[in-house]
Amino acid sequence: MRRDRPRVLLVEFARPDPAAVALGRVLRDAGAEVVHAGPLDTAEQIVRTAEQEDPDAVGVLGAGPPSGLAEALGDVPVFTAETAAEAVERLTGGRSHTAEAPSDRAR
Repeated sequence: MRRDRPRVLLVEFARPDPAAVALGRVLRDAGAEVVHAGPLDTAEQIVRTAEQEDPDAVGVLGAGPPSGLAEALGDVPVFTAETAAEAVERLTGGRSHTAEAPSDRAR
């Protein structure tokens, strides 16, 4: 099944990260469909959620991606908040005008 928009799963690993909402907005504004799974504690939970949601990419915030996650997800790329601008460009085919902008709350 071919999608019109890339689907991104956002996960807060090990601890809540308020940047997840802002990153979700940036991805959405860039044309991606965003599924925010919220805080998950283990790599297994992330993999199970990814199997259910069938994302084109998985964003891990809060703490770095757990070891072995990229291998467990196979061809689904994993990105972090530090590489979010690159992920937006790769997923949507262009740069987002809001990728580097602070969240609404910071303005």
